[in-house]
Amino acid sequence: MSLTRFFLLFATCYFLAGPEAQASPAMSFANRASPAAAVGDTAQVVRLLKLAELSVTSKPDSALHYANEALTLARRRHRPRQEAEALEYIGWVSYVRGDYPGSLRLYQQALSVAQAAGYAKECARLHTYIGMVLQAEGAYPEALANNLAALKYYTAVRDTANLAFSIMNVAAVEYHAHHYAQAIAYYQQAIQQLKKNNDLEDLNASYLGLASVYTDMGNLGQAETYFRLGLDFFRRQKDRTNEAIVLNNLGEVSTKQKNYAQAHRFLTQALQLAQANQDASVTAASSAALAQVFFLQGQHDQAQTYARRSLALAQRIKARPVAKDACLVLANSLAAQRRFEPALAFYKQGKVLEDSIYGLEHTAQLEALRSQYQEYRREQQESAQRYRIQQLERDQRISRLTLTLVLGVGLSLLVFAWLGWRQYQATRQRNRAQKQAEQAAERVEQLQNESRLQQAEYELGFKDRKLATLALAAMQKGEFLHEVKERLDVIAQTADEEVRRQLGRLRLSIEQNGSSNKDWDQFRVIFEEVHPNFFAELQRQFPEVTPNELRLAALLRLNFSSKAMAGLLGISEESVKKARYRLRQKLQLSTADNLVEFMMRLDAASLSGTAAIKNQE
Repeated sequence: MSLTRFFLLFATCYFLAGPEAQASPAMSFANRASPAAAVGDTAQVVRLLKLAELSVTSKPDSALHYANEALTLARRRHRPRQEAEALEYIGWVSYVRGDYPGSLRLYQQALSVAQAAGYAKECARLHTYIGMVLQAEGAYPEALANNLAALKYYTAVRDTANLAFSIMNVAAVEYHAHHYAQAIAYYQQAIQQLKKNNDLEDLNASYLGLASVYTDMGNLGQAETYFRLGLDFFRRQKDRTNEAIVLNNLGEVSTKQKNYAQAHRFLTQALQLAQANQDASVTAASSAALAQVFFLQGQHDQAQTYARRSLALAQRIKARPVAKDACLVLANSLAAQRRFEPALAFYKQGKVLEDSIYGLEHTAQLEALRSQYQEYRREQQESAQRYRIQQLERDQRISRLTLTLVLGVGLSLLVFAWLGWRQYQATRQRNRAQKQAEQAAERVEQLQNESRLQQAEYELGFKDRKLATLALAAMQKGEFLHEVKERLDVIAQTADEEVRRQLGRLRLSIEQNGSSNKDWDQFRVIFEEVHPNFFAELQRQFPEVTPNELRLAALLRLNFSSKAMAGLLGISEESVKKARYRLRQKLQLSTADNLVEFMMRLDAASLSGTAAIKNQE
């Protein structure tokens, strides 16, 4: 019998749906309609999806109603992420009710929407759901292919939470295909990851998956312990769907222990819950399990009644593993009554179903998929090694770039000094010529004014260039320190505890001493020469502005990018965005006001005030 195999199909989907639904991905989708209507519709879709999430395991009819309303609204407003999520909920309800073809069609529609919109994470989750339906239909190679696609994505992006779920699904397929060693290895891998994540709920699901394997392997005592723990958990959560599945599993364990009274009690409870939930797949499985119990007790009429019900329902929902079990129970029961002709017919039908599930072609496909995944893992490891080599080469390039920058700055200073000396000599010659040309005083005065203007423009240009040079040096320093901190983080991941503490202290020291006040003081002196009274005017109008916000305002006046400001200030780009937001609040600017244009207008006002004062003098 394969009754325990139904647990992981539901439990995995249940736990996978929870975290993703709570994340409310639709909230981050950009509005395409008119602002007022779009915001209202978006909030309505999110509310409907949340209601569907809350009722999907306890009230499938309500969940279906909410999801259909959300789907209509999401399509009307062109919300692909919310459309895919609504299709997921509808597909789940169809799956629970045993409509496997309908569920598979809905999940594939959701996958098409997510792929067209480029939502990689949603695609990975939908591959998991499609694999779940294919498992129920007994299409194990196709199920494994979808689950491995999800596993590759979560491994690539290092999504440790969903990675554990994906590993559990791969383990489930291996279990269904009777590859118990591989199933146990994957379950243990998932358990290790879930322990690191401190995820007790999903850890429970992995233990129950292991219990299913132990049941088939004959380790019934350990399997029963895990199943009873799972039953208590689902009853506390009021999850009737998974409660029915675990009761079904306990019924199979009791049957193998030859405790038929207890098996009958568990399976009857599972059947009643499944029928109340309109859960066709568990209803079919429970009926087949009860048929097996009646057969073992010699009650052949009742065994055949339940087996025929199970077979009819399993054929309707295309659940080949359950249909196979029901055929074999019917064959054994009819043979016990010496009704050999119908018994042989059911036996042949069961063997045909069994061959379609576990045939040589499917076994070869599963082996090919395993080989492909192992090759993928090797490529990932080789890629990681190449990345480490590239990092070392990049560190060397940074060292050479730093040396080149120092030499360039030194050469620039020499050039500027020579130009200054030449300017000084030219000024002396002009003064001497001015004293000797008293008869041309008016002309000389005009020339002097022109010379002063040129000198002011030159000095302003010089200061602008010096300001840019200082900013570039500070930015390169910030980027270099950021690279160093990232390298320290990478080394800390593979180092022992003592080395990690030392690296942590070194990283903290870099963060505390990376930004030099001397650099800022030099930068501020030159900035105020180019933009006089900018800081004074900003503090006069907004006294609450902090020194750090003055630095940010200066960089905004120079129209630096967020990345450049992050390097200059020694902080992350995300911190720059937060600092801009706080500064905007203090300046009482709306979201429609441009912060850079405001700083330019402020600078222009300060320059106008300075010019007016000089004219008065």
